[in-house]
Amino acid sequence: MKESLIQRFTVSSYDLNPGGQARLTSLAGFFQEIAYHHAGRLGMGYHDLKMDRTFWVLSRMKIRILRYPFWDEEIRVETWPCGLDRLFAMRDFRIVSGHTQVTGLASTAWLIVDGKTRRPVRPPVRLAQYSEGQDKPFAETLRKIPLPEKMSGMELRRVVYSDLDVVGHVNNVKYMEWCIDTAGDSALKKGIGTFEINFMHESHFGDEIAITVAGGGGEEDYFLGRISGDDLEIFRAHIIWDQALSGITP
Repeated sequence: MKESLIQRFTVSSYDLNPGGQARLTSLAGFFQEIAYHHAGRLGMGYHDLKMDRTFWVLSRMKIRILRYPFWDEEIRVETWPCGLDRLFAMRDFRIVSGHTQVTGLASTAWLIVDGKTRRPVRPPVRLAQYSEGQDKPFAETLRKIPLPEKMSGMELRRVVYSDLDVVGHVNNVKYMEWCIDTAGDSALKKGIGTFEINFMHESHFGDEIAITVAGGGGEEDYFLGRISGDDLEIFRAHIIWDQALSGITP
């Protein structure tokens, strides 16, 4: 069963990176917004789940950018549910510029979490009906990101008020920002072609997150976030860089 929603967004000045393009995190924010609206239309939105004392959490995401939109450019973001994979509810996205130019693709996996126990609950079986006839942005399925054996360096981030979302934990876009910030010069000089992230556990106000990296400024970088002084993994991420997408003339 096909089901989708299209919403128009305009790239504003506060969405821009130093190259004058939309930040990847701004595009991820657009995905989050349209997913919220579409889930509500399907009777599975934030307020619907709140009545059952549950909420959606993003567990896995992969974004591939073909071209970053520019300041004042109007884009269309389309989203559609695409069935269930065990406890995951799958949802995909497409960014279209002009009439037909696809400039970005994304695939996501979501969990419904019990607000009291903070453990996943089984999603409604009716979501499985959306598995047929829907487009697939990627041939491969979303995975647990394999990390290199050696992760080096460390950057510490303290969770502050502005990192928190409506359910009281760190918003998924903030983790993306932390990875991009930790990449340093690579983020400034290169463009992000593909960004993949696993959200493993929640983090909350006051937590200190230790971020380690592997890759060292090559064509790709891996990131691991843990509670400082603990082995508890908060997130894993993988960036594939693309100089052609930087928007900055060398």
